[in-house]
Amino acid sequence: MHMVPILAYTDNACVPWPSLECGVSKEELSTPTAKAIERMISIEKWRFSWTLVATVASVLTLVSVVHLFLFPLVPSFDYFTARQQIQNSCVPIKESAEGVTNRVWENSPPQLNLDHRFPADLHNAVVYRNAPWKAEIGRWLSGCDSVAKEVDLVEMIGGKSCKSDCSGQGVCNHELGQCRCFHGFRGKGCSERIHFQCNFPKTPELPYGRWVVSICPTHCDTTRAMCFCGEGTKYPNRPVAEACGFQVNLPSQPGAPKSTDWAKADLDNIFTTNGSKPGWCNVDPEEAYALKVQFKEECDCKYDGLLGQFCEVPVSSTCVNQCSGHGHCRGGFCQCDNGWYGVDCSIPSVMSSMSEWPQWLRPAHIDIPINANITGNLVNLNAVVKKKRPLVYVYDLPPEFNSLLLEGRHYKLECVNRIYNEKNETLWTDMLYGSQMAFYESILASPHRTLNGEEADFFFVPVLDSCIITRADDAPHLSAQLLQMLLNSGNIVSRSHANVFGHLEEHRGLRSSLTLEFYKKAYEHIIEHYPYWNRTSGRDHIWFFSWDEGACYAPKEIWNSMMLVHWGNTNSKHNHSTTAYWADNWDRISSSRRGNHSCFDPEKDLVLPAWKAPDAFVLRSKLWASPREKRKTLFYFNGNLGSAYPNGRPESSYSMGVRQKLAEEYGSSPNKEGKLGKQHAEDVIVTSLRSENYHEDLSSSVFCGVLPGDGWSGRMEDSILQGCIPVVIQDGIFLPYENVLNYESFVVRISEDEIPNLINILRGLNETEIQFRLANVQKVWQRFLYRDSILLEAKRQNAKFGRMNDWAVEFLKLREDDVFTTLIQILHYKLHNDPWRRELVHQKKDFGIPQECL
Repeated sequence: MHMVPILAYTDNACVPWPSLECGVSKEELSTPTAKAIERMISIEKWRFSWTLVATVASVLTLVSVVHLFLFPLVPSFDYFTARQQIQNSCVPIKESAEGVTNRVWENSPPQLNLDHRFPADLHNAVVYRNAPWKAEIGRWLSGCDSVAKEVDLVEMIGGKSCKSDCSGQGVCNHELGQCRCFHGFRGKGCSERIHFQCNFPKTPELPYGRWVVSICPTHCDTTRAMCFCGEGTKYPNRPVAEACGFQVNLPSQPGAPKSTDWAKADLDNIFTTNGSKPGWCNVDPEEAYALKVQFKEECDCKYDGLLGQFCEVPVSSTCVNQCSGHGHCRGGFCQCDNGWYGVDCSIPSVMSSMSEWPQWLRPAHIDIPINANITGNLVNLNAVVKKKRPLVYVYDLPPEFNSLLLEGRHYKLECVNRIYNEKNETLWTDMLYGSQMAFYESILASPHRTLNGEEADFFFVPVLDSCIITRADDAPHLSAQLLQMLLNSGNIVSRSHANVFGHLEEHRGLRSSLTLEFYKKAYEHIIEHYPYWNRTSGRDHIWFFSWDEGACYAPKEIWNSMMLVHWGNTNSKHNHSTTAYWADNWDRISSSRRGNHSCFDPEKDLVLPAWKAPDAFVLRSKLWASPREKRKTLFYFNGNLGSAYPNGRPESSYSMGVRQKLAEEYGSSPNKEGKLGKQHAEDVIVTSLRSENYHEDLSSSVFCGVLPGDGWSGRMEDSILQGCIPVVIQDGIFLPYENVLNYESFVVRISEDEIPNLINILRGLNETEIQFRLANVQKVWQRFLYRDSILLEAKRQNAKFGRMNDWAVEFLKLREDDVFTTLIQILHYKLHNDPWRRELVHQKKDFGIPQECL
């Protein structure tokens, strides 16, 4: 199709005109047609729509180029220097999209001698951007990543329409022309209503069915399987979550918890209008706060979007990137404005205003086809932008893999890293699995994102497994997916064979198995609707497994891909499921579904840090920079130490026994028998007693223990962020970045068998080695923070309130590379150094780096 180039939309005042160099004044245009164009473009606030395209298309039959947009972009949030900015340029388009794609690096600089230019230090590390990398990686990054240039890239702006415009009950993916339906709706046009029941089938013994999080004795909202007071009450939209609607029994013995009788509804109390009885659905909040009436304490406000003891305060729900300013967050699902789509409403269609395009699509030169069909489906447009590689294509998966999991969650804190208070200010959570949301938001807003799968170097498949696992018992419709999974896998023969209270009960809580099926369905979706997987057998695809044992339960079909995990178990020693929580155990998953792969392959996978909530006090205190002389404790570990200690985990398999061995040797607080560790010492703290000053304790220690829990734990992040040298004790298990950064520069790793000799090993390190490692910890600590995602939220909050919270102020002071930037650097290295890529037919792409680096 013949394309006519039209004007580039730039952030600067200089605007390229046809056949003129940038900077030529418009007064030099002498033809009447050009003057007519000049008068035409003086109209302000001309917004992009297809009606405008029709007008432009008619003019283009007489002239070659038109300036579509005159009014300036929104001023950049320039103090957010942590995010990479796409530089403005004044370069007219003088070639077709095909020409841009096929251009290759020319005039390469002289050959680089990376070994000579970037020698390794005594620990075999090469420092790049203040971090010690493994030598071969550090050299390449120093010589190649550091000189990478922007390349011209064609981005495709979708124009496909959806059936019935999704009936107002979904979002149209304008790339595929497919609807993404809200909770409770389905079909090509989202016109079919689905009824999600709150309860399992009743029995004589269980009139409301067996327990499930959504269990409901009152009114069930069948669009989301959530329970509310319902009509006839004073507050019909007040949630009746879980135990709220059932009778609660007093403890059977002192110190024991209350128990809930799921067979007996408590309707007399929750529906009462008698202020002397513990009510709920008719309780006036003001009277309850004034202690004039009683209310049932087991009732609380679990659902997202509501706050207050009685759910009387509506607040913002948590959505991916809060819908990027182009939509409304409805309980976790972004309802996008017209012309926008994607899980976070960040993708513009041809009906969007170009002035509102995200930074990762600016500045752009637009091509409009001369023979565009103005009726029916709008034609896709090509936008040429400048970007640096690596480029990542993010699949816009159906919402059951992300948005529906967020919209339908019964506990607002599940699988997100933030909620909002009564003023709609950010409340950060301590959910360790919040890293998945943080990463997702960063990659969607990154200048390394591309909409052009043909130009992409990597493909990210966004399945929110942290939501799947935490929601495994949420409602019958989710549990039913496990039944269907078992039927499909052949593990059971029929629904009658799968007695709901028999065989299925054995598997219902096996969350690892349920999650595997979600990933497999995502794989099946992308191979059906996209051409990219088969080109490399998925080796350029990226999946994120955030749960305790990472990608151990990845389906065999996707194992070629790169796995982002928190658990780097190579299975060289611990070759079975290591969690003590049976519901997550993957040993029982059939090899016909899982295959026989390890949990982690250091040749292709990467361990990412867990989420740690922003803490303004810790940052202001600069605990990470605490000097050597203030670190009086030699070794520190605070956490669950197993069954020998009060409130300890009873399972012998917990922590693979590693914490128990440590406590047996060095326990500094008494166990249940009143005993200390065999080698307890004054400057060694190994305790299960919760510390009120945990961060300060870490920052006053030289070495800090990094031991497993149920799979991974957040102890590595705790140590690094407080400037303490991590002591890793978990055999055959990689920690964050361990296969790319040079761990010998800032970590001490000992084997599990060496635990009895741990303190002797640490005391044997000379002061030079200790100071060297402490200094390197202080250089890498910011790479364990999800600063990019945090600053995205800071920007949104600043736009809403015109000010920044204390956490935002502190994070804006940070300048070193964070988690996301580190990952991009690793992907850039892998793009040109993964052995399998050398087997591919050479693609004529502009990689923006010297020839030797390719």
